[in-house]
Amino acid sequence: MFTTELETLMPELRGFARMLCGNRDLADDIVQNACLKAWTARKSFDPQKGAFKSWMFTIVRNEFLQHARKHKRVESYAPSELENWLTQDCQFNIRASCSDAIKRLFALKPEQRDVFILVVAIGYSYEEAAKICNCEVGTIKSRINRARKQLSEAPAEPLEGEEMQGISLSGFHGVRDIMGYAEALIQRAA
Repeated sequence: MFTTELETLMPELRGFARMLCGNRDLADDIVQNACLKAWTARKSFDPQKGAFKSWMFTIVRNEFLQHARKHKRVESYAPSELENWLTQDCQFNIRASCSDAIKRLFALKPEQRDVFILVVAIGYSYEEAAKICNCEVGTIKSRINRARKQLSEAPAEPLEGEEMQGISLSGFHGVRDIMGYAEALIQRAA
């Protein structure tokens, strides 16, 4: 049963891995490692907790994230260089809007900000975000709804370097820091 289901899913798993990493060879390696992990843990799979397909896709996603963390290049940039790099082809008014959006994001209440980053910026499902935040799916949906409403209404008041809901923006420079923040949320939940 396990082997036939796994064989049936292989094309979908490979496609999913290719979508995640954009490299055919790396995707095949990720799927192979995920299959080995699934095979090793096959006795722990419980069909009453969820479908085999979702279990396998979760293992592939986690394998991809683990690979990305292991091979994450650590580069250091001066804040001004990073800002220029992130916005190099943007017009000035778009840059200002991006900065304002990031400031508004971090002016949200922590529970709204965390959920918004996990679901909207990173792309986790409501269910995955609920597990990470240790709350119900309905709570996740209402927090995202409130966050969206707040983000669309009020302009950012605090300036660079001020404290926003417990976060200092003096060391915050853009999209990579949002990703790092999300990774820290996930690690805290683990």
